[in-house]
Amino acid sequence: MKRLHLGIGLIVIVALGAFIGLNEPNKVAQEKRPTTKHEKIKKVDVNQTIAPSGTLGAQIAQRAKDSHHSGTLLVAQNGKIILNQGFGLANKSANTPTTAKSLYGIASIQKNLTAILVMQQVPAGKLHLTDKVSQYLPELPDADTVTIQQLLNMTAGYNQVGKTEAKLDEAGYVDFGLKHLTMDQRGAWYYSAGNYVALVGILHKLTGKSYEQLLDNTFKKQFGIDYTNYNDFVNSPNRVENYGADGKPFFDNPSIFNREVGTGSIEMTTGNLYKLLHEELAGKLISKNLLHQMLVTGPNENYASGMYDDGNAYRFHGVLLGFEPSVKTTKDGKTMVIWLSNENAAQSKENYTLVNQIFDLVTGAPAAK
Repeated sequence: MKRLHLGIGLIVIVALGAFIGLNEPNKVAQEKRPTTKHEKIKKVDVNQTIAPSGTLGAQIAQRAKDSHHSGTLLVAQNGKIILNQGFGLANKSANTPTTAKSLYGIASIQKNLTAILVMQQVPAGKLHLTDKVSQYLPELPDADTVTIQQLLNMTAGYNQVGKTEAKLDEAGYVDFGLKHLTMDQRGAWYYSAGNYVALVGILHKLTGKSYEQLLDNTFKKQFGIDYTNYNDFVNSPNRVENYGADGKPFFDNPSIFNREVGTGSIEMTTGNLYKLLHEELAGKLISKNLLHQMLVTGPNENYASGMYDDGNAYRFHGVLLGFEPSVKTTKDGKTMVIWLSNENAAQSKENYTLVNQIFDLVTGAPAAK
């Protein structure tokens, strides 16, 4: 009988303890705390100079020198960076050379970062790519017929008519852009930054955060991918002057860059751009399933989310006041050529041609040792 009473007593004590534990706030908080641990970002200097070596390296460097254009070139082969160095001048009047640390405007390649920010809202349950724009920005033309997916691959038909050189804050530039969107090419592919102005407006509505906050929280803080805005760029010791096709430098006008919210307002090094694209294509920034959805193109088209699909490779390109970034990469991101130039040669396609030539050279050559 004593054993029975003792057993019953123990059961009561255990049950009472469990009841008290369930009502301890601190204990509940601990039990709800996520068990998964996020690894700390490993600080790796992605801006190291890597001089060319061997026959392949010498051939690549010679191609860059023969282009007679200034820029910084990064080449990766099978996941290994085999070259990262400057060619030509960052500042012609000061005779300052470009380096692996040089910062360049990435122009329209920024649309790829904006697309990633949009795709992060999908698993969060905040939007679907089939959603109509009218769910977020009903004031836009034909908003009830345009989807998020069509904004990403530029088959929505929007165009921004008019630019401002006024000094506004981010919200002011986005508001100006949204109020100047027109429907120009409905149902057909039409390259216009206006589509990404709409995406930035949607991000504002969904998150209640500025684009700058989203960019900083995602790329700098979460993934350790660095960049600068134009206001900081102009005072950076690593800035490069930007030159037109006539060889003359463009004057500093921060408004021209700052107004390109989500479409061309930031600057990067070749090393940070490589880290971004390499990890994106490896499924580390968003899942490969989300990446596949993000890169759905329009019928018979090859553009989506800042990338051109060339069949066996992806291509990136941009032009903004003398900055002309060009990238070509295998679809797994392991072999890549990045040429960030501060000389606009878009009309002659010389920068574009250089990247294609080096890419063909690297993909056709034995792996560098």
